[in-house]
Parts: sequence; C-alpha cells; structure tokens
Amino acid sequence: MANFFVESHGCTANTSATELMTYLLEASGHKRISSKDVADFVLVNTCVVKATTENRMKSILQKYYQEQIPMIVTGCLPQVMADWCTKHLPNVALVGVDHFKDVSAAAEAVLQQREFVAISREKAFCSEIHRYRQSPLTGIIEISKGCLGQCSYCIVKIAKGLLVSKPLKQIILEAKQALADGCKELWLTSQDLASYGVDSGSSLIAVLKELTALNGSFWIRLGMMNADYALPIADELVSFLQHPKIYSFVHIPLQSGSNKVLKAMKRKYTVEEFEQLITSLRKVPRLTISTDIIAGFPGETENDFEETLEVLRRIRFDIVNISKYGDRKGTLASKSREKLPTEIVKQRSREVSALVREMTLEKNRKWVGWKGEALALKREREGRWTLLRNKSYKLVAVKDNSLILGNRYSVQIEEGLKTRLLGQIL
Repeated sequence: MANFFVESHGCTANTSATELMTYLLEASGHKRISSKDVADFVLVNTCVVKATTENRMKSILQKYYQEQIPMIVTGCLPQVMADWCTKHLPNVALVGVDHFKDVSAAAEAVLQQREFVAISREKAFCSEIHRYRQSPLTGIIEISKGCLGQCSYCIVKIAKGLLVSKPLKQIILEAKQALADGCKELWLTSQDLASYGVDSGSSLIAVLKELTALNGSFWIRLGMMNADYALPIADELVSFLQHPKIYSFVHIPLQSGSNKVLKAMKRKYTVEEFEQLITSLRKVPRLTISTDIIAGFPGETENDFEETLEVLRRIRFDIVNISKYGDRKGTLASKSREKLPTEIVKQRSREVSALVREMTLEKNRKWVGWKGEALALKREREGRWTLLRNKSYKLVAVKDNSLILGNRYSVQIEEGLKTRLLGQIL
C-alpha cells in the first residue's frame, strides 16, 4: 500500500474529519508519514471560512500541484469551489463535506491516476467510531453538521448545508470509544451545538444526560452555540455547566452589539436577548465565556461600532475572537453596496483588539490565588512547561515537565497573563 501525508486546516469539526479520514486510510492499509516529500499522496483538508484562509488554501494546493504530488483535496473548498478545483487542479481527487467516508476510494483513484469527485449532498454520517487522534487525550465528536441559520456573510452554511443531527446512539458509541482509547476530554463540536436535535426530535440536553452518565474521569467541552437556540435551554445549560464532568465554558458568538447590524447579518437574536442569555449563564460560578466579533460589517456606522464596544465593556468576555469583515463568494453581504473602506475596517479591528487585551488581562488577573484541580494535557517550550486546563477551561501553564499527561493535579495560580494563567503544583 501507499504512504500518505496529512495537512489539516480550519475548525474543530475539520480536525475531527481529518482524524476519521486518517483512520480510514490506515485501516485500508496505507501508512501516514510525517513528510510530504516522500509521500505517495497527500491529503489536504481545507477551510474557506475567511477570504484570507481561502487564498492561503489555494496557494498551498497550487504549490503542491506544481510539485506534481498526487493529492486528495477534502472539506469546504471543493464543496463550494469545485469549478475552481477542476480548472486549476485537474485530476486531483475531490472529497466534499458529506463524503469523508469515501477517502479510501479517493486514495485508490489518485494512485491509479483516475478522476474522483464526491461532492454531492448526503445526510448520513460515516458510521466508523474509531479515530487517529491528533491529540491522544482529546476525543472530538461532531454531533451535527450544517445549521438552521441564514447569516448573510457566512460561506460555511453554503458548504455544510442544512442541519443534520447525528443519531444519539452513534454519539455515545464514539464517546465510549474515545474514553476506551484513553481520552480525558470530550469536545462536542458542530456549527451550532444548541440546535442539535431540532431536526430529529432530540436535543443537546439529551446528549449531555447520556454523556455525563458514562463511567470514567473526563471533562466535556461544549462547542459553539448560537444565542437563539441556546436561550430556550438556558436553565438546563446552567445546570449542566456546573456538572463535575463538564467544563464551565461556553462559546456564544455576539458578532455585533448593534441590533441594526445584527438584522443585516440575519442573526436571529437581539442584543437584549443575547445579554439576557449571558446573565442567565453567569449563574454558573467562574464561567468562562468566549465570543466572536466581526469588525467593519457593510453598513456599520460609527454609532453601531460604538454600541459593540459598549456591549463588550458591559459583558466583559474572557475570550473574544475578532474578524475583519471580508466578502465570501455567494453570500448576501458580498453584494452589499455599503461596504466600508479597508482602513476603517482595520482601524475598528484594532480598537476592538485593544479593548479585548485590557479585558482579558483583567479577567485573568482575578484568578491569582485560586487553588483547584487542573488536567495536564500537553508540553510546551521544548518540553519544559506543562499546559493544563481547569474546570473553567482556563489554560494553566506550569514550569514542570515531570507531570504525567492525562492526570489531574492541585494547582495554585500565581499570575494572570492575557491568554493564560501561570501556576504551580501544590
């Protein structure tokens, strides 16, 4: 059989797909290697969430193609830009977001120099529960694909389609396998975790009830949730976020603090509803809250932008992911006649970033003196430091390389930095 090299880009769901495809290729007799230079073929799992990401993907793919490396291109780029792929990367195998299960067939086609294109829509998930895990202590479980939103700026909806929830039975089987493999974290991922089951009569709460009943010592991380679907289950979320097997962590995108801009974005909540949700969730002690902001959306006035800053000041998130608005092909926002000059977009991004740096540092400094349990997950800085996570999913760095990864330790926080806490073992 053949040697193959894997390159994965994008979100946690993409990482999960890459782990699945790698396992399937190895189960077919192929061998993963660490250098593309001696590989018989290369698997590139792509992302196109931002224009800059798309351009980087295309540059990488064209470079590999020019090097005459047999290639399988998977994920969102071939799903939404198949024409570009067939024009610029002829004879490369294309595997869309609903066909990861077909990666072994794609490999055979590439090795035999045959055409392979699988980008049609399919609802079914691959039934394989094993994974080739990039992080051996972390089991990533994609519980649904697609979403129920119609955001005017989002290309991911075009790539992923309408919500399809994975059967609860399969989710539990994947979780059990991850725990049997030695995982100490279970990451639940999707485009909108809170909407799980709307299409099938189930719910995220049903998933959490089943997962928290499993035996073993592990923490569950909840992935991104949109406010419109999280708000109706807020009370149940407050309860589960305090469960000893679930990180006290949520990721809920705000995107803008202006109701006018949210409406233009076709987000299905108001600022007031978002703040109501956050108020409810903050009943959870030491809850870590992450959000997303888009700076410079078409039509965003100076007043709209100031409203966003005001919401950030009121809520004071722990983590804020900032994106400068950029057109995505095929989206409603890309056709807007109210686009802002690039310099204004950049300036607003810089202003948000400055505020966020101040807030996150302030939030992390409040952890100084805290004592509690943290899970050792990886090494850093040439193996001299160990990185851990506490119940609030705060990153704790300890200058001690003797800690056993996968074990929990009592730590004390000595310093709060912008992106992490520094601690010592008690």
